[in-house]
Amino acid sequence: MSKHNIKLEDDQKRLPFLYWIPKMHKTPSKQRYIAASHSCSTKPLSKMITYCLKLIQQTHTNYCKTIAKNRGYNRMWIVDNSIKVLEELRKFNDDNLAKNIRTYDFSTLYTSIPHKDLKKEIAWVISESFNNDTRRFIHIDVWNKGARWSKTRGKEENLVWNKDELIGHVKWLIDNIYVVCGDSLFKQDIGIPMGTDCAPFLANLFLYAFEYKWLLKKLEDKDFDTLNKFKHCFRYIDDLLCLNNDQLMESVMTDIYPKELALTSDNADFQSHYLDLDIMIRDDKFHTKLFDKRDAFNFQIVNFPDLSGNIPNKHSYGVFVSQLIRYARCCGDVTDFIDRTKTLIDKLTKQNFLLGQLRRVFERFAETHYELLFKYSVPSSTLFDSCCC
Repeated sequence: MSKHNIKLEDDQKRLPFLYWIPKMHKTPSKQRYIAASHSCSTKPLSKMITYCLKLIQQTHTNYCKTIAKNRGYNRMWIVDNSIKVLEELRKFNDDNLAKNIRTYDFSTLYTSIPHKDLKKEIAWVISESFNNDTRRFIHIDVWNKGARWSKTRGKEENLVWNKDELIGHVKWLIDNIYVVCGDSLFKQDIGIPMGTDCAPFLANLFLYAFEYKWLLKKLEDKDFDTLNKFKHCFRYIDDLLCLNNDQLMESVMTDIYPKELALTSDNADFQSHYLDLDIMIRDDKFHTKLFDKRDAFNFQIVNFPDLSGNIPNKHSYGVFVSQLIRYARCCGDVTDFIDRTKTLIDKLTKQNFLLGQLRRVFERFAETHYELLFKYSVPSSTLFDSCCC
């Protein structure tokens, strides 16, 4: 890695190896292949590229927010979680404007991206984020796991890249993806392996480039009707959600995305799953509750601490709080929140959590996160009792 001024540790002087994990909830069972890149020759470079692409994605997000604020059209569909989706659903519900919902999925995104197109589009995304003023260089902070824009290169030349250097590093990484499987060595000529640090950002920004350019073309053509149909789209890597799109995505998906990527629909208009949300339309409103694919597993899931073991009891109760936050965010109706919490309490008490301590933790949660429970219009003490019935 001397070409990139990166010094490798001894345990990094090896290639990623390929392994697979089963998708046991699928019928028939399927597999997900992962390139174990936790300690390999490309790890340091991939991490540094990740910090840069994260900064670049945020720069594009901020720019698109300004466009949306000034012109009302959304050109950034990328989301990191379901929080932004919930905010948008609440806006629709204020005016009873829920009409339809549909989700889409790129069935083979990572393994189908052509390298030539990937390098071209990522280079465009990177170039668009730099300028000749405050964004001339990117300073990489390995210790704090981040990056920042700068006007000057400064003294840390090894950890500061300009536009052309970053594009060069990305292209080199794409061209040098190797994995070991057993006693065989393979070079990846199509797609990017899951397990590479920067793979999610490469995939996200690759799709963003096509989405942005297509939306820009519609604006140049003054096709405002189409732009309005795509104001409420959200994409988490390969999962896409369209609200009140009237299924227009069905007819334009091949215009937006390259032919190598197959985008499939759930064909549901009034109820669908997206990330951790189960969304349905009822009385012209979007209603949400928690969606967890593990609920459909035909086998028992082993999760959460068991206090009979040798683990700190006090910190283990934080698991209860984290799940309560998750439930309260996703569940619009109090009955769904109660059902989820009751199931959780039953499981935790069987794993030696104390009911009295769970009550005290619930009370502190209700006080700290009152805004999440306010929508239920139920006193916290009554709410916990309902979860214990």
